[in-house]
Amino acid sequence: MREDLETTPAAGVNRRRFLLGAVGMGIGSALSCRAETISQSVSSARRGKLPSCRITTLTSGPKHHFFGYYGIPPWNKSGKRLICLESEFQDHLPSADEPASVGLVDPRTGAFTKVGETRAWNLQQGAMMCWNPLNPETEVILNDRRDGEVVAAILNVQTGSKRYLPRANNAVSHNGRYALCLTYGRLTRLRPVVGYVGVKDPNPNIAHPANDGVFLMDLATGKYRLVVSIQEIYERLVPKHPELKERHMWFNHTVFNKDDTRFFFLARSWTDDRQLESAMFTVNIDGSDLREVIPYGSGVSHFEWRNAREILATFRFGEGKEKKHVLFTDGLKDYRVIGTPLITSDGHCSFAPDEKWIATDQGNSAKREKLLVIYNVQTRVGTVLGSFPLRDYYTGDVRCDLHPRWNRTGDAICFDALDARDWTRQLHVASLDFS
Repeated sequence: MREDLETTPAAGVNRRRFLLGAVGMGIGSALSCRAETISQSVSSARRGKLPSCRITTLTSGPKHHFFGYYGIPPWNKSGKRLICLESEFQDHLPSADEPASVGLVDPRTGAFTKVGETRAWNLQQGAMMCWNPLNPETEVILNDRRDGEVVAAILNVQTGSKRYLPRANNAVSHNGRYALCLTYGRLTRLRPVVGYVGVKDPNPNIAHPANDGVFLMDLATGKYRLVVSIQEIYERLVPKHPELKERHMWFNHTVFNKDDTRFFFLARSWTDDRQLESAMFTVNIDGSDLREVIPYGSGVSHFEWRNAREILATFRFGEGKEKKHVLFTDGLKDYRVIGTPLITSDGHCSFAPDEKWIATDQGNSAKREKLLVIYNVQTRVGTVLGSFPLRDYYTGDVRCDLHPRWNRTGDAICFDALDARDWTRQLHVASLDFS
């Protein structure tokens, strides 16, 4: 783990603009993570309700260490270990013959201890790992390959033993009973960045299959059933969008709400000019009460449940082509843009456990860097915690999005970024002090 480097915001920054995280006033450069770590020290009077922050590059090269997707705590329940992947490379999508190591990271030292391997991973989402809610100290649920198929596995990090399940995991319920499953062969064919190389689509010539969609799998028994089919969604959308007749559709990004009664998912297709287009649906876990909560054509891309009913999502709303962070109630059209003028574009957004603070990332294409941002939806204050240069990994299938994820107590954020010393992909942690 790197040593701390103390910095403070530029002197004379206007208080209102600082509370809004105005990068243009010098805060972005003051907090740029171009060395090993950064510690922001701001007086209580000046920062108002903003926390102080120390950002640490936790793991180190020459191998790459990363978790993958956002909104999932990499810490175990006690907070004494983080789980992540370790790879030899970051410049191409891995084949089935290129496994990643699964290991535990000490949050004090950054030391990585291998506990297993996976052959179903990518650089954007990792292996869709999470700690098993029923055994959050010793078991991790992740994707792997078995007999040529991508499946879920429950890995005991103490013994290294695995229990395999018949379908690959895309989301795990908070109570540990169920997983939402997608057909990764279809994802691999239609959006390789979130797929696994070499996995085949069982319906390569069918645009809207009736036998594919979101499956609900019992994590105890492995039994599963189709809850919502791609054909069902197509039939709902095609009256308003006849262009979908010729477009192959797929589902992605399933997430349970906080009481595990409903989940959302994205129904996606490519437009004729190769633009990604989507709609968001919510549904009960038995497949009833299906709702289109963000219409097809709005460019919905990122998302998080705030609680059992409220959703935060990024999509085109109102004037302009830029995607905004929008908070709304499942089933209602009470859309409310949040975060402006600090948050001005698309980002991987997630709520802290207190349901007040969000973490997200923002892109700066001119500098090929990503900004780490926090914002309080109640007090409407926020700030840029740091900026991170990504060089050749700013865009594309091997890009390194920050994908910020809160810990279980809401006082730390883990994210993936490049270490500017050797440009390896590493775990970083922003430690927050709200006192």
